[in-house]
Amino acid sequence: MRRRMDQHQNTVTFRDAKHLLEVYGWAVDRISGSHHIFVRGAQTQAVPYRRPTILAVYVRQILKLTEGEDDDDD
Repeated sequence: MRRRMDQHQNTVTFRDAKHLLEVYGWAVDRISGSHHIFVRGAQTQAVPYRRPTILAVYVRQILKLTEGEDDDDD
C-alpha cells in the first residue's frame, strides 16, 4: 500500500490514508472541524478530510511517518 501511495501521491483518498495509518498503529484521537488528529504514542499527525483526494503534502508526511516499518498490508 505504501508503494502505491508513493507512486500516486495525487490520487490518495482519505480512506486509504486512514487505513495505512491504522495499519501502522495510529488511531484517531479527535476530529477538529475537517481535521482528523491521529496519534501513536507521543506523536501526532493531522490529516484534513478532503474529497476526492487528500493533498500530496499530507501523503508525503504519512509516508515519512511509516518509513522503515514492515508493510504486510499490500
